Amino acid sequence: MTLNQCREQIDDIDVQILALLNRRAEISKYIGSLKMQAGLPVADSERELDILRRIARDNPGDLDDGAASRIYESILAESRQIQEKIRAGIMADAGIAE
Repeated sequence: MTLNQCREQIDDIDVQILALLNRRAEISKYIGSLKMQAGLPVADSERELDILRRIARDNPGDLDDGAASRIYESILAESRQIQEKIRAGIMADAGIAE
């Protein structure tokens, strides 16, 4: 396989990763509205720890467990940001000051 062929494969994988991250973000938005309706906080540290433990446990490949955890910590932080925006939007629409 040539360098360009390898790069094309990486580009294809990046498209798939981006699509999955956007699917995850869409679900995070919905979860944010569910949490708001239930009066739950955005952050759920126990759930996040469970996710990070699962990622380390189920990591099958060449990616170091620490690297996988750092990537997922960023993903979780972005999910919290998405949910915070949902919360702020709902509260603003309802005329409630945070």
